[in-house]
Amino acid sequence: MMLGLVVVVPGAFGVGLVGSVSVNQTSDTASAAKAIAINSARRQILYDVLSKYAEPVSLNELIQSASDDDLMNFISSSSVSNEQMSTDSYSANITMDIDNDVVRNWLTINNVQNWVPGKESVDKSEVFIVVSNGVSDWAELKRAARESGFDMEIIMISGNQIYAKIPSSHRTRFTAGIRGFGWKYADNSGVLQIWK
Repeated sequence: MMLGLVVVVPGAFGVGLVGSVSVNQTSDTASAAKAIAINSARRQILYDVLSKYAEPVSLNELIQSASDDDLMNFISSSSVSNEQMSTDSYSANITMDIDNDVVRNWLTINNVQNWVPGKESVDKSEVFIVVSNGVSDWAELKRAARESGFDMEIIMISGNQIYAKIPSSHRTRFTAGIRGFGWKYADNSGVLQIWK
């Protein structure tokens, strides 16, 4: 039995497709409630975010007819906060990043009129990096980027300095990731500066 589902679609992410939902689900067990809540959240986020970029009626029909396993392929990353479980209930705040290109292709193949922007049009943030330990520093940064769900776009390398671009929608997650590796960062008029 679904007790509550509230969706918020943040607008500060440019054309990065990101949605959040609060779920409160009960079932026979907490694990069953969690599975139902996650699947319901995924469907709701996909519909609410994509309905701005696709014909809503056809989109809704397609999402409702798709399996939970199929819909998992459209999410590039997700996070859960304020998670609470009891013997038969689950509640949490869930945020999901939708893979623009995969979703656009899926909608097109299924004849759903859409104007989902491609990854190439996602807003980018400029990054200026100073690496002190060469390859090992670079490997840490690449790992943090992969764990944040993207690859850095290298624009220029000069000595121990790297100029790159990252998706703006992943900037916060990326800076949290590099902080875990001991990196420091600062914003200099919109350019993210990173050093150790």
